[in-house]
Parts: sequence; structure tokens; C-alpha cells
Amino acid sequence: MRITEVGLHPLRLEMVNPLKTARGTYAAREGFVVRLRDEEGRVGQGEAMPLREFGTEAPSDCEQALKSVLTRLRGPLEPLPLGEGWDEELGLSTRTPAARHAVEQALLDLLAQREGVPLCRLLSAESREVVQVNALLGSSSAEALAEEARRAVAEGYETLKIKVAGRPLEEDSARLQAVRRVVGPAVRLRVDANGGWTEPDAEQALAELGRYQLELCEQPVAAEDHEALSRLSERAPCPLAADESLALPEVRRSILDRPRTVSVLVLKPMVLGGLLPTLSLAREAAKRGMDAYVTSSLDGVSARAGAAHVAAALPSGKYASGLGVGHLFKDEPGSHPFRPVRGRIELPRTPGQGVH
Repeated sequence: MRITEVGLHPLRLEMVNPLKTARGTYAAREGFVVRLRDEEGRVGQGEAMPLREFGTEAPSDCEQALKSVLTRLRGPLEPLPLGEGWDEELGLSTRTPAARHAVEQALLDLLAQREGVPLCRLLSAESREVVQVNALLGSSSAEALAEEARRAVAEGYETLKIKVAGRPLEEDSARLQAVRRVVGPAVRLRVDANGGWTEPDAEQALAELGRYQLELCEQPVAAEDHEALSRLSERAPCPLAADESLALPEVRRSILDRPRTVSVLVLKPMVLGGLLPTLSLAREAAKRGMDAYVTSSLDGVSARAGAAHVAAALPSGKYASGLGVGHLFKDEPGSHPFRPVRGRIELPRTPGQGVH
């Protein structure tokens, strides 16, 4: 294969309403789209959406890394450079995971097209054709959140995710109570603290919010405090999931080596440096008795497409993935294959990842 054209294009996604989390409030996301064209006219596409708060590099470092590596990609690539150490050979490093994600995704897209298979099938011969998705609820008040939950369930979502922490516990409790009252006992509720609690606050919050039958809680304490995660897991009324902790290599290693630290891993391909590292981590976790699901770091359609293919290739599809965030953006395309329908994404069966 010969890469005849390379392209790097800026991408800005404005939020319909600023999204408030325990780590900050976000009004827009900015990044880059990488496009690679081969000699037969196939186009592979990858996305980089860097944000330091999410565990990636700064946008300026991401852009510099992408410009550098794209100049090296022109010309023959036989085989495609996706073996061990390919990123280092091209000048990428673990310090720029979003840039690595974009380049790897574009190359995988090309390779899947070349092989004539959907990307998920390239990643795993046993991949699923449908990915279950949770609905992310963003309203602040209990009343608005309950109405948002009602609409999501009416649309077919069976799992709802609510951001907590960053506000008084009484408010979070009132919000969850309102949602549970509206959706009933069968709908799964998961909460995400984004590391916003101290260990004592997390213990108190989990005891209070656990009254609403939580499916799980994502990242109750700071990313680096895996010891607190482990202690909380022993007492928590619901499973705990590691999210931001996975962006720290030493903490990630500790969690894998001590499987009782958490029950579930929340995998963000943008933060982990690509689709292949994400899938590798999920497989390693499964061998240690931990489950995993894939979520977006508030990315665009291309990155969510790649994440959906990874989600379909995970060892287990037990947990809904967090890929239904398109409604949060003002300029989301009206129709594309990765827009959830009734809480599910049915993956395209065409070669590649299915984004044009």
C-alpha cells in the first residue's frame, strides 16, 4: 500500500449546553481529523481530541506530533506500521495519546477496507454486531434531570448515567431520587464522580446514593489514589469502576495486578492511545476477572465510530458503553451509522469503520 495524500484538519465541537463535571465545565471540544488516502483511492480517517484534564496531551503538543508523523507516512507502507513499536518508529510516544489514537485509527480504517471487513471484525473475529449504549443525562436540577431520564427511557435506553460530585450531596441525592421515581426499578443507573470525592466523602456519598440501586459508580476518588479505591470497593454498595485512573500507567498496572481494586474498567481509546491498546487492556483485565466497557471523552463522530468498533470487539458486552453523546453537540450530523437508536448502535457491515 502507498499513502498518496495526508490531511490534517481542525475540528471544533460546540456543546448545546456546557457540560458540568467534577473536573470542570466544558463549552466546546477542539481537536483534529487525520485523513490518509492510498493509491487506490481508499481513505482512512482518525480523530484526535486532546484535553489535559482527561489525561491526554495539550492541543499544541498533539498538533505538533501529528504534523511530524504525517510527513513520514507518505509513500509505501508494506506492511502497515501497526506492529510492536510502530508508533516510536514514526516519532509518536505515549506522551501524545490523542495524536497516536488519530494515526492508528486512520491506519486501521485503511487496513480494514483493504481486507474487505468491518473494523470490528478486523479487531476480533468474534465481534458483536450491536453495541448497547447508555444515555448521559446532563441537567442540573432534579426536575429537569427526571424529565431528561423519562425521555431517554422512552427512546429505548436501558442504562442512564448521571454526573455527581462537585455539588452538595443532598442535591445529588435529590437528583437521583427524582430520576429513580420516574424511570422505575428496572432501568440501570450509573453515576460518575470524575474523582471528585475524598475517601470519607465517597464512603458517605455511596452509602446515600446507593439507596437508589446503582449499577456502578465511576471513579469515586482521585485518579492516583488506587489504595482508596481498593478500600472503598470492599464496603461500597455497588461495583466501582476505574476511569481517570487508567490514564496513569503506574496506577493502571497496580489495578491490573490487584484485581479486587475495582470490578470494572472504563476505557477511553483517546486517553489510552488508540483502539489496539484499549482492546489489549480489556483482554488483560478479563483474564483477571474484571469487566470493561468503552466510553467517549466527548469526541466527534469519527472517534466514536472507532470506539464503537472496539466496544463490539470486547471480551464481554455486559455493560452498556458510553457512546451516546452526539446530542450534546450543536453541529452533530443529522444522520450517521453511530447515532444510537433505542439505546443501541448497530455497526455498519461495510469494510472499514463506516465514516466518510
